[in-house]
Amino acid sequence: MRKIITFLGDRGALQTTYSYKDNLYTGGVFAEALRQFCEYDIMLVCVTEKAKENTWSVLEQLNDSRIKPIDIPTGRQTDEMWQTFRVITECVDEGDSVVFDITHGLRSLPFLVFLFATYLKAAKNVTIEAIYYGALELGNSKNGVPAPVIDLSEFVEMLDWLTATNTFVEIGDGQALANLLHRAIPSSVELQNDPSTRPIRNQLKNAAEAIETISLALSVTRPIEAMKSATRLQETLTQSAPSFEQRAKPFALLAERVVKEYGQFALENPTDQTVFAKNIKLQLQMIEWYIQRDKVVQAVTLAREWLISVLVLQFGLEQFMFDNKKGREYVEKSLNNAVEKRKPNPDTIVPSCCDKDFEALQEADELAKLWGQIRELRNDIAHVGMNLDPKSAAKLKQKTELLYPRLQEISHALLPD
Repeated sequence: MRKIITFLGDRGALQTTYSYKDNLYTGGVFAEALRQFCEYDIMLVCVTEKAKENTWSVLEQLNDSRIKPIDIPTGRQTDEMWQTFRVITECVDEGDSVVFDITHGLRSLPFLVFLFATYLKAAKNVTIEAIYYGALELGNSKNGVPAPVIDLSEFVEMLDWLTATNTFVEIGDGQALANLLHRAIPSSVELQNDPSTRPIRNQLKNAAEAIETISLALSVTRPIEAMKSATRLQETLTQSAPSFEQRAKPFALLAERVVKEYGQFALENPTDQTVFAKNIKLQLQMIEWYIQRDKVVQAVTLAREWLISVLVLQFGLEQFMFDNKKGREYVEKSLNNAVEKRKPNPDTIVPSCCDKDFEALQEADELAKLWGQIRELRNDIAHVGMNLDPKSAAKLKQKTELLYPRLQEISHALLPD
């Protein structure tokens, strides 16, 4: 259902001419003019006691059964403002389309309406079609200058962009932000009628896909893909800046924040042996990033592989960095052997070609201890608590947080500057 929600002041009617899309409309209150160019199923007119006495008659005498008064308090205190909030939101149903008019009423009204709009979109899946303001102060009736009608609804979207960007930066989920960019892409009709919009389509599409890619790569713990995606994200957002200005103005102001957050992981060719040390250091940054966002599963999973990668590099096995059947397996066996050797009653040990190199390290004891703890954490997480003595989620988080300083020490000791 399409609903107009409007507000009346208490000073009575003032015949005014309004200009909207090059057409003129007249009304004693803006709602009278609004109904002439805006289709609706119902118009809910919010009136205080004084407004009902002094101004409501202007709309009442139109004899339009779709126009209904809604009693609201004056709003002298925050409790009364909350009451207004409840009255209005209860009048809007799931999936409605709403047009707000903030021309008349108290000066606090625009602030409240923007909150109404944000709440209704999130809580009731409402479409905010417009937020109209008949700018009386910009007209001049004596000189025949009509009051312009301004649609402020795009500023409600600013909150959507802020929320989506914050979600992407704070927890790594970029889907909402990508969806907003997809929605800003010119329609097929626009593309057909105006071929100059095609570069805009391509840039917005590329930006959305770059955000989706790095968001997913970080979500499923793909550090190499995340590094490549971060590089692409930086390039794409820089190249797309002109399109943001035209079709996604709020994001034009926020894109730099995204680049700053994810640019820290950018590495153009992370599988090149010459940048392995930098690659591994960036992975350590990712582990910290995961821990800061309570992504314990990803942090532990990556920490396990990170420790292996450090030793693959340390033992000169760079050519096998991504080979689980050779270099990585040899290192993993030597780590497992080191843990067993330090037990009072070790199990059977299967020798590895890296055992000697491992035991020659000054950090061998600390590495063995750290590996044992990471292995235990990782197994506990992988079995999703389906054992006789599972650690609580809070305990897993605490133990994961304690790992990071020790990983830093290993990095300082074993990775080249």
